[in-house]
Amino acid sequence: MKATIIIPTYNRSDVIIRSLETWGAQTLPATEFEVIVVDNNSTDNSAQLIQEFIADKPNFRYLLETQKGSTNARHSGARMAQSDILIFCDDDGLFNPECIQEVLNVYTANENAAAVAGKIEIQWDAPAPDWIEPYLFMLGRLNYGNEVIFRNDIYLNGGIFSIRKSVFNELGGFNPDLVGGYLVGDGDTGLVIKLHKAGKLIGWTPFATMQHLQFIDRQGTERDMGRRFFNTGISNAYGVFRENNFRFNGKVLKYILLALVFVLKKQVELLIFANDKRKTRFSLMQRRGELQFFWNLRKKEIRKVVFQ
Repeated sequence: MKATIIIPTYNRSDVIIRSLETWGAQTLPATEFEVIVVDNNSTDNSAQLIQEFIADKPNFRYLLETQKGSTNARHSGARMAQSDILIFCDDDGLFNPECIQEVLNVYTANENAAAVAGKIEIQWDAPAPDWIEPYLFMLGRLNYGNEVIFRNDIYLNGGIFSIRKSVFNELGGFNPDLVGGYLVGDGDTGLVIKLHKAGKLIGWTPFATMQHLQFIDRQGTERDMGRRFFNTGISNAYGVFRENNFRFNGKVLKYILLALVFVLKKQVELLIFANDKRKTRFSLMQRRGELQFFWNLRKKEIRKVVFQ
């Protein structure tokens, strides 16, 4: 078994089969890789669709994870994986037929590579508004160029996030993300940070690609983009708190105070003289997310996960 594809999914009955079809059309022989679809307790008909699709595919497996959050789903898939090369992928992407083979080629080219990222482009269902172009990185777009490279500071995201299972276990996997309906941590970004701090070599290939399916009426709105900036703020705040050993020391208190001042400042700008109200609004949402993280710590169930 050369590679394990791990796909967490939740209520994606509209796109999951389109995504799985691309994994069923890989150039790598089906006997050399496995696909683990981790259903994060979907409430639509995703489970039925997935199980019907994989019924005649012996290298595909269905796994139910009832504890909410992509991190929990990904970790469940990793525990089941039979390969040392893990490839975590999103459930709303279309992947090229050479995707798995090209990821493996990067590991072969440099045996010191601990992780590998692939190219991610956005595929809209209709023409996207002009304003969203500078923010496509928030939707997962990732491109380091046209050649395979190796560096210690490459960023990966959950669209195509490959890592050796031994390194994954060494670093403790992904950080927390969800507790109930609350975002509490930095998930895949946290694992990237751990890779960077550990000095692990990361590869990039433009030849393993994902077309990230996005829908204008959902992801193409300012409201949704504001939500993403808000979640980024929560993720950033978790990172700062973790960096300070989850203690309310001087650095953390200063961070909270600066976030509060920034929120007040941006609210005034938004009301009175902001030239770019959209940019100001997104910055405001991010800082609000930073404050929300600390406010959420009043909940016992969240503290239990954050301080674990």
